[in-house]
Amino acid sequence: MLFLALFISWANELSHNSILSIGEALRLGFGAFDSRLLVFQDSANAPSSVAELAVIANMPQLLLSVLYFSYNSSFTAMLMGQEWVSYAYERKGLRVSRRPRGAQRSTYFLQLPYRYGVPLTTLSAGLHWLVSQSVFMVAFDITGGSSKIRTCGWSPLAMLIAWSLTGIMILVFLIFGGLYYRHGIPLACNSSMAISSACHPEEPCTEGAPLSELKLQWGVVAVNNDGINRCSFSSGMVLPLIEGGLYI
Repeated sequence: MLFLALFISWANELSHNSILSIGEALRLGFGAFDSRLLVFQDSANAPSSVAELAVIANMPQLLLSVLYFSYNSSFTAMLMGQEWVSYAYERKGLRVSRRPRGAQRSTYFLQLPYRYGVPLTTLSAGLHWLVSQSVFMVAFDITGGSSKIRTCGWSPLAMLIAWSLTGIMILVFLIFGGLYYRHGIPLACNSSMAISSACHPEEPCTEGAPLSELKLQWGVVAVNNDGINRCSFSSGMVLPLIEGGLYI
């Protein structure tokens, strides 16, 4: 929000003081230096240290990285829940972090399905590049090198595109976050206790391989004497849950 506030403040100042029209500023392109587009117009109050200016210019990069990790983590949790629910409708192998055996499948390299992970990684790289073109350190000499000025410049076009991409990512996240999971299996997320409770089939292995290496599906595997249905992962036939039934 600070980045957006700065953009609005600088844009208003340019428009109000007629220093540079918005159209002219946008036509300058990415990372283009213009003496009218300086973060610190008053050189007396501007940091003079190169290290301070480098920190100021790269602070948005740190903020963007933190936000992206949170964004990626939320997407990972939603897609993990989606895959977990799919075991109630589709028989397939478990996804494991070690070397797969039998019908097992390996985890994704980017921790997300590639149809989500590749676009997100590409967008992240693009945003980092746009942010680097939005606020950057500049240095120039005046009157033959007798005076040197070190400050930060900014690019309205790069900032505008960066915020547009950020808005698209937020909109996509809200759309995916509003989708409902299919019913059929209690959500477990990353709770080991909930996952463990769904993994007690109590059936002998008859296919010459451990049950964890076979294609599995979750559902009703047996009915106890008291009429309560027992649910678990199984390599055999399973029945779907029915609303109003009793299950363990």
